[in-house]
Amino acid sequence: MVLDVLIRNGLVVDGTGNPWFRADIGIKDGRIVKVSRVISEEADRVINADGLIVAPGFIDLHNHSDIIEMTGSILLNRTAENLVMQGITTIVTGNCGYSAAPLSESLRKKLKERIAKAVKAGIISESVEIDWLTMREWMSRVEEVGVSVNVVPFVGFGTVRESVMSNPDRVEPTKEELEKMKAMVREAMEDGAFGMTTGLEYYPQCNASVEEIVELLKVVAEYGGVYMSHIRSEDDYLVEAVREHIKICKLAGVPCCISHHKACGYRNWGKVCETVRLIEEARREGIEVICDCYPWETAAVQNLGELLMPDLVSKEKLLEYLKDDVKWEEIKEEVQKRLEQELKRNEEMRKVLNRKGSPYPIVWDPRTYYRIVYSKSRPDLVGKNFSEVAEILGVKDPWEAMRKLYLNDDGETRVCVGDMREEDVITVLKQPWTAISTDASADVGCRELHPRAYGTYPRLFQRYVRELRILSLEEAIRKVTSLPAQFLGLKDRGLIKEGFAADIVIFDLRKIKCKATYAAPCKHPEGVHYVLVNGVLVIDEGEHTGELPGKVLKHQ
Repeated sequence: MVLDVLIRNGLVVDGTGNPWFRADIGIKDGRIVKVSRVISEEADRVINADGLIVAPGFIDLHNHSDIIEMTGSILLNRTAENLVMQGITTIVTGNCGYSAAPLSESLRKKLKERIAKAVKAGIISESVEIDWLTMREWMSRVEEVGVSVNVVPFVGFGTVRESVMSNPDRVEPTKEELEKMKAMVREAMEDGAFGMTTGLEYYPQCNASVEEIVELLKVVAEYGGVYMSHIRSEDDYLVEAVREHIKICKLAGVPCCISHHKACGYRNWGKVCETVRLIEEARREGIEVICDCYPWETAAVQNLGELLMPDLVSKEKLLEYLKDDVKWEEIKEEVQKRLEQELKRNEEMRKVLNRKGSPYPIVWDPRTYYRIVYSKSRPDLVGKNFSEVAEILGVKDPWEAMRKLYLNDDGETRVCVGDMREEDVITVLKQPWTAISTDASADVGCRELHPRAYGTYPRLFQRYVRELRILSLEEAIRKVTSLPAQFLGLKDRGLIKEGFAADIVIFDLRKIKCKATYAAPCKHPEGVHYVLVNGVLVIDEGEHTGELPGKVLKHQ
């Protein structure tokens, strides 16, 4: 037998958590056919991995590469360079309650209108024609165009809810609406979805009750699926939100994952000690709860312009507006009015959901909660909120501070929404049931502003394995391979094992380095030499080959 690829003399970390061992790996027809200390067969391609780590390909448990409002980025960036060059071979999509499918005809129309508006404003230059409704049709579209990574699809609760409910602001769907939602989830599961996700901190998903979510998850449970959730609060109501998540999983009878688990805002730092205790307690009771996290100390990062004017408008147009005193007063009045409306709406919904035993996410005041992570003109302001910046700049209020800084930065001011402390990140990271994720997407034209889109896995190995020694190499690799594979029910991925799919990453632990920063978030890492997806070299000596061997994996 002539092998397709032979990896020689690598330090194999097989994904089980066991210590590394030196071995050769033979690959044929997309599968690992032999793992042995010496392989004598010939091969079309031989890779010398002496001194390098050979591991299963990384499985990104929380990815957003199917978000239609971002033009369905995996359909545009089919090579997914920013992901696969980190060592990612499989992405899990449909997260935070938003999935590419299934869609109702009315929602498809709304999405087309949103995309057209973004193109007209110059926010995006390319768009995808939404020519699908069902999960099966979307999966077929991805397979038809070809992608460089494997895709594991989930159905988004928010997408289903918006497809069915004429007014998703309501807390309770009608009986007829609930049955329609259950039918959409059932069809998606039969099409091959692995489960359902929610984004209970996002409007209008946050209006949904526990009972509604449980009813849909009972359908997921019938098919042996799983549940992942951006829980209802990651800050002031974090502990209550974790309790609610565990309650939902227990009532629905599904394995569950808390997405990108963290404690945002300084007044909530330390709360992860209590949430870890709650998860351990639930697991002792037989409730299958895990979480994922990303090894960063900031949550979302956005351009300050998105806060000042969330209606789609180009950076150039916003700079023009801010230079005009009259237009600026209109913008400031609108921002303040929107904040007041959100606070009022939240208070009303909090009263309704509190009666049902659910916490309701609060609205953070952007003047004190948003912190600067990058300023082209004033790097000394990084880490400050806008109340502090106003005092430093000598302007009358935080809104004026935003205006002045954005103009001075020529529209390149970046802020984080939710800052964590590293001690809490480490607390979550160290738990045996914590997987790793990017919370990013296949980048289209460097739209990503958070460096996690380019550097999450290299940062994990550089900082938390090599530098701080928080995790052993073997434990870190288990967290990014066999742990997510086991949770998802992937029977032939996540391990270096004969008969398994040949999803493999080869990297140098001594040199692996995250180069993405808040100032320059779109930089590829160093130290990842080879990545194989289904036995095909996608990264060869650190360069993307352009190959598209990824598959849409279907839940059985």
